[in-house]
Formats: sequence, C-alpha cells, structure tokens
Amino acid sequence: MQTNLFDPTPPPEPPVSKIVVQHNALVNARFDLSTVEMRLFMAMLSRIGRDDSEFREMRIPLTEVVALSGRRPSSKDYQQVAGMCNQLVSRILHIERPNPVRRATRRNSDPDFDKIPLMAYAKYRGEEGALHVRFNDEVMPYLLQLQRNFTKAQVVQLLKLKSPHSYRIYWLLKEYSAFGTRTVAVEQLKALLNLEGQYKQFPLFRLRVLDRAQFELAKTDLPFEYDLIREGKGVSEIKFRFTSLAAGEGETLLAASSAWEDALLQVGVATASIAAVGELIERGEVEPGYVQFVVQQQRERQRDGKVKSLAGSIVAAITKQHLSAEYKEAQRRASAPAKKQAPTLQESTEVRYRLDELPAIYQTMVRKNLTKVPSFEEHFQTVYLDQGFAVEIDTQGTKWVVKKG
Repeated sequence: MQTNLFDPTPPPEPPVSKIVVQHNALVNARFDLSTVEMRLFMAMLSRIGRDDSEFREMRIPLTEVVALSGRRPSSKDYQQVAGMCNQLVSRILHIERPNPVRRATRRNSDPDFDKIPLMAYAKYRGEEGALHVRFNDEVMPYLLQLQRNFTKAQVVQLLKLKSPHSYRIYWLLKEYSAFGTRTVAVEQLKALLNLEGQYKQFPLFRLRVLDRAQFELAKTDLPFEYDLIREGKGVSEIKFRFTSLAAGEGETLLAASSAWEDALLQVGVATASIAAVGELIERGEVEPGYVQFVVQQQRERQRDGKVKSLAGSIVAAITKQHLSAEYKEAQRRASAPAKKQAPTLQESTEVRYRLDELPAIYQTMVRKNLTKVPSFEEHFQTVYLDQGFAVEIDTQGTKWVVKKG
C-alpha cells in the first residue's frame, strides 16, 4: 500500500519562543507592573512570531503565570489573577518621543511622552484556568517586525527573576550588553521603575531595589556590579558593570547548550516549568542528559498508552527523579565494554519521531534561521531519509520516522 507521507494536518498552535524581543523605546519606557503582570507580559512576548504583522488573541494558561516551580495554582492565585485583569487593562506605557525641535532649542529639558495603553483587553476564563489577552494595536511598532533598535533576551533567563524592578533592570542592562557598562541617573532610574517620589533615603532604594536586582540577576546570564557616583553628599548616578556580550553570541551559546530545552519545548512543556528545570540543572541537581532520557522514555510510554499527560509526566519525572535509577542503569550499560564473544547480546538503539510533529519543528528552525532548506519535503529527505530513517505505521495508524541502530 502506498503511503502519503505529507497528509495535511491541522495547523499547530504558534510555538512559544525561547527568544523575546522589544524595541529599545519600550525597554526604556516608564511603566509599572506587578510580579504576576510581569510574568504574563513575558508569556505574551514569547508568543509573538517573528513574521507576525498584527496582534492576535493569546491564551495563557494560569500555571504559566503564577509559578516557576510547576506547582498547581491555589485558590488565592485564581483570585489574584482574576482581579489582575481589571488592573492590567489600565496600565499605561509612557514612551519618550524624539523631539528634534526641543533638542535643538533646549528650551525645555523635560522629555515628551506618548501615553499608550498596554492592553486591548484581558479576560479571565475560570473554567479553562486561562487568560485570553491581546496587546493594544498602538504597541505594534515596539513589538512586531522589528528591524533595528531592539533588544533580545532569553525567556529562560527572564523567568528566573521574581521582582518586577529586577526584570526592568535586566532589560536596561541587556540593551547595553555589547558595551559592558551602563550609567543611569538615580532619578531617571526611579522614573523608569515608576518609583518617583519614593525611597527618598538612598540607602533604602539601594537595599530594596539595587541589591535585590543584583542578587536576582546573579542567577541569570547578566550578573552585574555597580558603582555609586556622588555629587556633593548625595548619589547622583549609578554605573552598572557587567560582562559584555557580542551581538549574536547569546544565540550561539543558547543553540549549543540547550538540547534539553528543545526536547521539552517539542513535547509542550510550559516555559515556566522549563525555567524550573533549568534552575535544577544549574544547581547540579539534574543532568541535562537525564532530561533528554526522561523525554524519550515518557514518549515511548505514551505511545504504549501508559501516559496520558505527556508534558506533566515529564516534568514530574524530572523534578521528582522518578527515573533516576533507570537513567543510571542506561549510563552503566552505555559505558560497559562490549562483549566480543556475544555481539548479538548488545542492545540495539532506536530513535523515533512522530511524523506529524516534524513540520512544526522545521518551521521553528526556519524562523530561527537554523536551516536554509526551502521546503519541509527537502528537509525531511536530507535530514531523515538520507540519514537512514524510515517511515513506519503503528497499529493505531500513527506514522513514525524511525532509525534503528
């Protein structure tokens, strides 16, 4: 029987990106978000596609907003997020507008601002445990199809931050990542963080904002030190010092070091849970190889009908070390010398992928410029069929791309 390898499948949900982008005018805008709003903002940024030309409604699961640890939302979380919708739609961005006339005449040192609502709407759906949200169209120039004057950041790094002030400082420093320093006037920084008129005693501002940001950013790819620049008896400016990063270097490091993260993204694990797994890896509690081992094992169990929620079972097996014994045994077998007298006893290895998942993976590679192959069919031929993979159909009619060792 002849098999059509490329049966039409329903278009998948837009993938959650590992890289988020903002125009520098938005990075330097004046606005205020709570911790929960900050996480929702990150979740929305991660759903913007590189080729998007307009905003669409986004469905954000509550679990992605309220926690980094993968815990189940509590009744308090539901109440907090439901009430947050009213507050969120009232958030205003104060974006500085270039004014060459003012700059030339210098008659007024105060900048001009465009005041733009951040959100078009935010709806909470308790029966779904999710938010339905959409950015205001006026924000399009600062988030869509950016060609220049923008800053990139990795979602997995941003999710490590708990304070909204730390989140804003991270972006402000990231904008200058190629230089390694950024000097900001104290009053300007307070304005950017919506703290004007607060913390009149600088030591309190230093303790609750600067030192906390330094503590939280130390866990990210952007740890910093800072110097206080004094004018008279008071502190007038803060000079942030951090390791400079050449353009594109962050993406190269990310591509080289996050095979485990790609594996989790492909099976639909939420970005909040991926960040929690990343913290376990950084603390040395989990090996990246264990994460990939768990993904492979749980996919096989799902194929055999033993697992219903693939993403949930993977996160539980990683965080609770359910398969650690099996992983150690697999490592032991892999490192054991082969028995020359009985080669037939060596275990064969098998790599398999669901055929209907591969087009979405290919599209993700295209968006990230990881492949120049013009079509999925050509990509499938060169990457899979030419490398020894074959197509198999199981008893349920599911098509698999399989390579046996």
